[in-house]
Amino acid sequence: EALVKKEKIIDGALKSTEQEIQQFQTFKQQRLNELHVVITLKMHQVKCLVGGKLPPDLSHTIVFTNQGLRRLRERIDELKDEKEELKRNQKQLKREHVQLQKGKKVKEERLKELEARARDVQMLKFGQEVDLDVLEKMSVNKTAEELKQQLKKLEAKNARELKAWQVQIDEAAAELASVTKQNTEKLERVAELTSAQHRLEKELNSTQSRMVAEVGPSKEKMKAEREQLVSLVKLQAREMEALKAEINMLRRKGGHVYTPVVRRGNPGATAGSNPQ
Repeated sequence: EALVKKEKIIDGALKSTEQEIQQFQTFKQQRLNELHVVITLKMHQVKCLVGGKLPPDLSHTIVFTNQGLRRLRERIDELKDEKEELKRNQKQLKREHVQLQKGKKVKEERLKELEARARDVQMLKFGQEVDLDVLEKMSVNKTAEELKQQLKKLEAKNARELKAWQVQIDEAAAELASVTKQNTEKLERVAELTSAQHRLEKELNSTQSRMVAEVGPSKEKMKAEREQLVSLVKLQAREMEALKAEINMLRRKGGHVYTPVVRRGNPGATAGSNPQ
């Protein structure tokens, strides 16, 4: 940017210098033209003889070349042609001027007719003449005010709708978090019951094995112990079915469920008692 500015400054200075040089050359030429210069001419070069003789006073004569003289003579013919062309153009312009004047007169008469009709309409509607420019400005301003009012109403309506939707979004987000939490708790409970069921089944199988191997325990005691384990397993199975049904219902509501990892034989899971 600095180089561009310097370049612009240099260009400006160069143009100013060129203008000053041109002005100086013009002034110098003017001064040179004022100087008296002696020119030697031959007799055949003198074309201003009066009566075949050289006039005593040559102060009103001009010295220039033969080529310049021929050019001036040719210029006379050119000026004649230009004059004829200008005359033809002037005639054409006069014809166009007449036509335009006629058209202008027709337009003025039409304008007067329309103005008279407009005055009659204003007198019928308003009882007086009305400035159309002022009336147009007032109508434009009125329309603008109406548009501004409509815009304000739309902005207020949009703000209310946006606020209502935001409330609904917040409520839905809170409900989603609650349902997700409930689903996760139910799944954790299912995992605990599944682990307990596996453990009870293992204990039941172990008890049955001891019942065959051991000698001496009473049949009534073994039967009661077995029935107790079977009852506990059935109770946990029913509880698991109820939890699964509740989970399916929560899923239909749109909640997300985080499934915990279930391991068989988890020693940390407890459900029911271990009869021995």
